[in-house]
Amino acid sequence: MEQMPSDEELCIASLADRDSVVAIADDVHSGADYLPATYPSLVQGPGVRGYIYKKGGKTVGFMSTQVIDGGRTLLTTAGRIVEEYRGSGVYGRFKPLILDQYIRSPDICYLTFTVNNLNMAVNGQRLLRTYRKVSERAVTSVELTSSDFSFQRKTESDNPRMRILSSDDMTSIMSSESLDDLLHLFPDRRMILDWKPYRAMPENVPIITNTCTHCVFVATYAESSSPLDRARSSLPRILSAGSYYRCKIGTHYAADLFGDGSEDELRAHITWHILRSVETGNGNVAFNVYYTRNLDEIMADLAKTFPLRKSNLPFKQQILLERELKSGFL
Repeated sequence: MEQMPSDEELCIASLADRDSVVAIADDVHSGADYLPATYPSLVQGPGVRGYIYKKGGKTVGFMSTQVIDGGRTLLTTAGRIVEEYRGSGVYGRFKPLILDQYIRSPDICYLTFTVNNLNMAVNGQRLLRTYRKVSERAVTSVELTSSDFSFQRKTESDNPRMRILSSDDMTSIMSSESLDDLLHLFPDRRMILDWKPYRAMPENVPIITNTCTHCVFVATYAESSSPLDRARSSLPRILSAGSYYRCKIGTHYAADLFGDGSEDELRAHITWHILRSVETGNGNVAFNVYYTRNLDEIMADLAKTFPLRKSNLPFKQQILLERELKSGFL
């Protein structure tokens, strides 16, 4: 591994470092940067540790890590370097130093992270020499202004097949006796929530339900002829998760959809999250839906009911990459 220059050091980040980390990049993601609002969850929480790279005593880099999948996967997020040091080799020294903190562990089997298609277009071949592409999802985006809405919020009783799930419900779903039972929800055996991938396993439930982005899960169950039949069905046809954070442009809301339900069922879930985004919104809302296919047609149809406008989000795909260190899952 490359030796660090004498004026550089790797430090564990704390809450007190927030301002210096936020100052690394002033306008990331065109005003929708998540780091200022979510910084606490990037340096503390289940399996979480943040790292700072300093040069001459100044913070020039930051990266967050989280150990997931029952301790067998290392997830890296929020990597960024001060502009004047990009391309200077700082990142090339920074990330390996972080990984070295973990990969000696006998439990860590995989390294993983997500990127968008623009990043892959620039760095694809370099990344694929080390990581394999696991899955892709389409990103469908609209914008709205919460003050333009006038509506009465629908309740769960308006659609008895949809209901909000508790952490116990999520544990029950993730504890399915066979992973094959979950393939209609997670064909890659992973749940990607707001750019973070988790294997479909109960050990991840405390992690995905312990978040500062106000995550909520909604499920649609198969139509049944009796309450008894409903009780026997423990797995939903469609599962969605909605999370949000405040940012420069107002509110960023992410709706992650899973399952193979009908177009009407997908529309119902998207509508539910649009209405929630308005309730939680602060002026302008950037609303993104992540699903296995593009949902522009559904969004265009919903725009006849709601004052939605097409977003100019520059990327269209979410891509999951993974590197196997040693075999850890059947």
